[in-house]
Amino acid sequence: MSDPDAIPIAATPTVQRCLAGVDEAGLGPLLGPLVVAGVTMAGPAGVDPWRALGALVTRGRPGPSQLQVADSKKVKHGPLGLARLERTALAFWTAWTGDCPTTVDALLAACGADRDRLRRCPWYADLALPLPLAADRAGIELTAHLLRRNLREHTVALHRIAIRPLDVEEYNASIARTDNKSTTHFETYAEVLAALCVDLPPGSHLLADRCGGRMHYVEPLRAALPDCRVRRLRESPELSTYRLERDGGELRITFAAGGEERAFPTALASCFAKYVRELMMAVLNRWFADRVPGLRPTAGYWVDGTRFLTDVAPLVDAERLPLDHLRRSR
Repeated sequence: MSDPDAIPIAATPTVQRCLAGVDEAGLGPLLGPLVVAGVTMAGPAGVDPWRALGALVTRGRPGPSQLQVADSKKVKHGPLGLARLERTALAFWTAWTGDCPTTVDALLAACGADRDRLRRCPWYADLALPLPLAADRAGIELTAHLLRRNLREHTVALHRIAIRPLDVEEYNASIARTDNKSTTHFETYAEVLAALCVDLPPGSHLLADRCGGRMHYVEPLRAALPDCRVRRLRESPELSTYRLERDGGELRITFAAGGEERAFPTALASCFAKYVRELMMAVLNRWFADRVPGLRPTAGYWVDGTRFLTDVAPLVDAERLPLDHLRRSR
């Protein structure tokens, strides 16, 4: 799927560089999915997308007509945070695809998520929650139109957006198989890395936010990308950089602490990952609230997630709901 107005990498001689970024949301919570997202962008060497798109995009607090592309925790912060995050995610998605999704189900379908598997959980049986949740559709579509025009003017193209939600059932199955949270985390990361690397041109640089405390990635990268020869260039507490050699050329991949502050595609990936997690938590909260009067919603983190589990325990017991599909094992 691609934006009809986007500039193909191979067809535009002025495009000299392809950047990619990967980030996740939801590694630490008790409830809800881990979501990994990746973004690839093409444009002239030396062009900083934050600067080039500055009329519409900012790292800091946005003006009324701007989108904030930054660490998703900063974007989501405050009472208007969900609307800010949603405007950013859906405007870029619409600029890329030409279509603003109307429901959570439509967005997950476009991401290639296994919705049949999700629907095995009662709370995900109905994914038809209307979008947008908090922002204005007309405003998103207008901003997406302006964003497409701005991208064209600066010869910058959104090339791919990949999003992989790993819900609790699948997460727990992976933990049972690997007995290692870090391995489960990186396996999900690796799916997105592999999806992005398939069509990255030689000379591309992919910057991923560091996976927890992991510093060494040679063996996991070899397992995830068997068609690439992985060469270690640098491993330090701040940066781990590798050269991926494959038929047709070389790529470079860097895992960095605070990757969202270093590269635009990584910051945008952070926003997509956070937004999809927020949507899935909204679906979950709606299902339980319809059945437990007065239930307060949860973001799924440990303290409030434990409160939520206590509040819904009578329903879980009465309906024999699959608790191992709701609560993470670690």
